[in-house]
Amino acid sequence: MKTIFSLFLSITFLSITFIYSQDKIDLSKYSFQIENFNDGTFLSFTKQRLENSQFVFVGEQHGIKEVGIFTNSIYDIAQPFGYHTLCIETDAIAAEKITAIASSHDPIGNAKKLHQEFPFAIPFYNNEDDYDLFTNVIKKKGMLWGIDQTFMVQFRLNFDYIISTTDNTPLKEKLQELKKEANEGYQYAIANKKYGATYIFKYNEALHKSLLELATDAKEIEILKQLWKTKEIYAYNMITKEYYKNNNTRSQLMKRNFLNYYDNTKDRNTTPKVIFKLGANHAAKGLNRTNIYDISNMASELAIINKMHSLHYMVMGITGKAAIGNPFSPISVVPFDNIKDFPEEIQKVIPTITKKYYVLDLASLRPLAYANFSDAFKKTIFRYDVLVLVQNAEAFKGF
Repeated sequence: MKTIFSLFLSITFLSITFIYSQDKIDLSKYSFQIENFNDGTFLSFTKQRLENSQFVFVGEQHGIKEVGIFTNSIYDIAQPFGYHTLCIETDAIAAEKITAIASSHDPIGNAKKLHQEFPFAIPFYNNEDDYDLFTNVIKKKGMLWGIDQTFMVQFRLNFDYIISTTDNTPLKEKLQELKKEANEGYQYAIANKKYGATYIFKYNEALHKSLLELATDAKEIEILKQLWKTKEIYAYNMITKEYYKNNNTRSQLMKRNFLNYYDNTKDRNTTPKVIFKLGANHAAKGLNRTNIYDISNMASELAIINKMHSLHYMVMGITGKAAIGNPFSPISVVPFDNIKDFPEEIQKVIPTITKKYYVLDLASLRPLAYANFSDAFKKTIFRYDVLVLVQNAEAFKGF
């Protein structure tokens, strides 16, 4: 009987596989094209998916202006669903700085001043297009959370923050000295194209401990601890070449930083709803392409615990130009062509795209697990809910 039953299962499985493989899936049934995000089809599609949701992840290709436009649209559409928080790829101090600037009478002017004083301290958001998003969040009485590590050339900005806010004279005097060194190190590094001259490489454990001994305020201590953590994370990438540790340690930090914000909001007897704007890899559910379970996976499970769900977008340019957030790059904008990096199923669709945006409902493709999809496309289907492709993407307008 066991042999007959096993044979029956094998025949059934092969039959199902044969049926699906013979019936190629027409992706046009699961997609649509639009010129802008005010399109009625997009609005209806998005509102349906926002019902009973707690988190929305916008997984972006860095450097293109359309991601900011998309996130701004999602933020507006999500207002009636209780979304007021935008979580971004900065540390808490950078998010606080951006909030203050976006709340000012001249956001763009003040953002440019900050960039002139501390160039590339906030690399992903040194542009006018993202400030359209930030000012919109503030006007709607929303808030910004920054959950990422401190950027490697941001030490001088964080030193300056403590200097300008502390009442601790010994700590202030020491940090004024270190800020001067950090500024000089940055200027030398840029002039000589030597990233190893930036202050992060000079900041050592003995110095870190001496600052902690001077610090007495809990927030100041946390800022210093975040600086040491970012040194650890960058060291895994640039010194010891332990790339898994680099990505995994960073993801753990993002989770802890997020939960600090989240738990404080929960204390006000509300269920936080958050829109995330992060690099595409950080927005994936399950095991991402660097083989870690990132902040997005944790949030997706948290939403389930709260009897809700999360929504995960991947927004990528097909071809176009992207800004480079790297102070050591000789050029600020580069052309790109992502076509060869897409799964073969998407490559076949691209010639049929005639409008600015192509929107594919990936979640609806999951029940078709036996379809003859490539492994690369299957990974995309299960990591993200919606794919948004951008025709002729434009680089954001940097300062």
